[in-house]
Amino acid sequence: MKHFDLIVIGGGSGGYAAARTARESLEKVAIVDGSKELGGLCILRGCMPSKTVIYSAEVLHNAQNASLFGLKIPSAEVDMEELHKRKIRMVDDFKSYRQDQLNSDRFTLFRDFAEFTGPNSIRLASSGEEITADKFVISTGSVV
Repeated sequence: MKHFDLIVIGGGSGGYAAARTARESLEKVAIVDGSKELGGLCILRGCMPSKTVIYSAEVLHNAQNASLFGLKIPSAEVDMEELHKRKIRMVDDFKSYRQDQLNSDRFTLFRDFAEFTGPNSIRLASSGEEITADKFVISTGSVV
């Protein structure tokens, strides 16, 4: 049976932050995440996509009101297809970066769901393997 100093259940932004911070003082940190795609709600469907589109809207707004800044910009329009492509690129870049961090040798990553079997143990859903830890962080996130 594998034993860790800390097991973080959930590999989204909160879970990753907890694991990264814990790793500063703990040697053996594991992350358990059974979601279809690593990254969490913020990166995949929340903060990153919305902020990317909001920033583009702000740039468009500023261009359309360029005279307030002493600029002459004859025309500024949105190209929805290109806007969507940019959003996808931004999300993919950050998702890839986060996945690399989660898969680094700083943590042991289990791509599975977990169920507590005791105060210091969980069972991984697909394999049935039990792993233990001194401490746990539950960071299973939210839904849209």
